[in-house]
Amino acid sequence: MLDNKRISVMRTRLGERASRLIKNDKFLPMFRNRQIKYQREFEESVKIAEKKRNPEHFFAKIWSCENIEKTLKLIRSVIYKAIEKVRELQESIKRAKREEDIKSNYNSSGRAKIVELFKAKGKDYNSLFGL
Repeated sequence: MLDNKRISVMRTRLGERASRLIKNDKFLPMFRNRQIKYQREFEESVKIAEKKRNPEHFFAKIWSCENIEKTLKLIRSVIYKAIEKVRELQESIKRAKREEDIKSNYNSSGRAKIVELFKAKGKDYNSLFGL
């Protein structure tokens, strides 16, 4: 049996968004357990459920005992895809910064002088710098 104090504490710990999705107070301990055990997945499932037509039903259904394995598999794949997108974005930012640094630090007049110097000595200057 849940008393009012325990209900209010669980609802505050679940958070406002998740608490709105739980209509029956007798299921609060189950959802709090899921939140503690699967924190990242729980947060992502709240975001997904809010976009559905019947969010309370969807949220209750995905965290039911019979669907928990499928839910964890699905939500983890969503999380991993998001992490991969962030990594790709970070890498593209680093690549753009490197290219910008190379462009800003490129000394064309100095390069021309070196090319002329090597031409005067009769050496192949193209393979020297790999440019």
